[in-house]
Amino acid sequence: MQFTLDVVINPVILFGAATVGGIIGFVVFKAKLNRGKAKIQQLEKELMHCNEETLEAQRAYVLLESKLKDQQTSPVIPMKINGKENSKEKATK
Repeated sequence: MQFTLDVVINPVILFGAATVGGIIGFVVFKAKLNRGKAKIQQLEKELMHCNEETLEAQRAYVLLESKLKDQQTSPVIPMKINGKENSKEKATK
């Protein structure tokens, strides 16, 4: 007994299978693409939020630094007596 396998390819079924496969592939590709775009938008939003926090911290630092600088600009009176120093310097020269 010999088995024979006759395969008959129907062009209509082949065309239908190729069309359905193409549509399924397109839908899967679009879904992956949309997920990727959503992930990119989420990461960009997170990055903008982190940059905003960094800028706020820098603004606060600059404000604090300027306040500290304003406090340090009090007049300083030197403790030296200019007349005595000048006479000693002239004597050593």
